[in-house]
Amino acid sequence: MDIIKPFFDKQQIISSLEEPRLSEQQIGNFQDVQEVLDAKAERSKFGRFYYRFPSGESGLDVYTRVSSFLPTFVRDCQQYDREHNLDNLNIVIVTHGLALRFFLMRWFMWSVSDFEQSKNPENCELITMDKVHGTQGNTWMELALKDRESLDLPESCELPRSVNIHKLARLGVDDYIQIQREKTRAQWRVRYDSQFKDK
Repeated sequence: MDIIKPFFDKQQIISSLEEPRLSEQQIGNFQDVQEVLDAKAERSKFGRFYYRFPSGESGLDVYTRVSSFLPTFVRDCQQYDREHNLDNLNIVIVTHGLALRFFLMRWFMWSVSDFEQSKNPENCELITMDKVHGTQGNTWMELALKDRESLDLPESCELPRSVNIHKLARLGVDDYIQIQREKTRAQWRVRYDSQFKDK
């Protein structure tokens, strides 16, 4: 965090915290390089989600750990919602590739098969979840096409499963255009305020 913070104005940061539940999978106490290679080869045959490293974690362990973070994450967001409009805030989570995929798996309710198909992003690659406002007053997060492609995910993984189940995302053309106009208007409002508000 200390490396990232200097790139932001202090007034742009509402809060920051270090969260150990978002750490990478613990692969055990390997001292021998060949043991690591053998374990990874075995994992490739078995599958990343259920394979447990000797004296380490399985993917399921990391999924459970990351899942336990979500209620804290939501509660922290709600705490700041009283003073700030969360629709105009960005939340940055810095983590490792596998932990990121488990976070997304939990958030978007992917199947184990979807997870096994996915791959880690490149080093320091940004993956963005965009907030979408539905016509019925509902909101949800979506993965952009470029991020889905980067993670090698099928189209069915762009929305949380609950959005698809309740058919909240079925927008007409007019609804979609209106949402895009509102996004653009909000972006221009932020630019205007940052340039002219204090002058």
